[in-house]
Amino acid sequence: MLTNDESSFFEILSAVAWVIATYLFFNLLRKQVKLEGLGKKAYWFAFYMLLSFFAFGEEISWGDHLFDYSHDLEIIKINAQKETNLHNINLSNLLSLEKDGVMDAYLKNLGNLLTPLFYLVLAFFWVFLPAIKRWISGFSIINAMPSPSTGFMLFFVVHAIMFIFIDYALFNVGQVFEMFISLATIAVALDILKANAQAQAIERENS
Repeated sequence: MLTNDESSFFEILSAVAWVIATYLFFNLLRKQVKLEGLGKKAYWFAFYMLLSFFAFGEEISWGDHLFDYSHDLEIIKINAQKETNLHNINLSNLLSLEKDGVMDAYLKNLGNLLTPLFYLVLAFFWVFLPAIKRWISGFSIINAMPSPSTGFMLFFVVHAIMFIFIDYALFNVGQVFEMFISLATIAVALDILKANAQAQAIERENS
């Protein structure tokens, strides 16, 4: 289960979770457009849906893990894992950097930079922005942003700290953390679905 192989349990579960997250955000987008038209809130759902779909595509190397079509493609020659995704590209070779140099350790597999950056982007939208939303309410696009609950935000932060500590202090849990992020994305979508349902129920009671 803890193997880094692309067919491991955690890799497969992550891919399935990203598909579910994509569907949930598509469903939220569809309902929002039906309710209020194509406004700022709908744009947020579309953004989250595309983000989830992109993560799914990268997880399965855009279908190569399923259909094994990459044998003659040029991209596998510059990919650290000989795959058709972007996050494993060997940028060090492309830029002809010195082997074992300062940047080579990071750029020989772009995932060393892009994966943490992706996690930070999600933390920014699902933890940091919701936490300071009340103080930047002058921006209409921020006001329209659908946010998860405070409980989820605490859940996300505590688990992220726990995984980072284990990863650095004990052993590599990268694949487990990837799975956690994909499952957390589902939790965000379900959290927002629940909040929307409660808001609509209150609105029906008041009308």
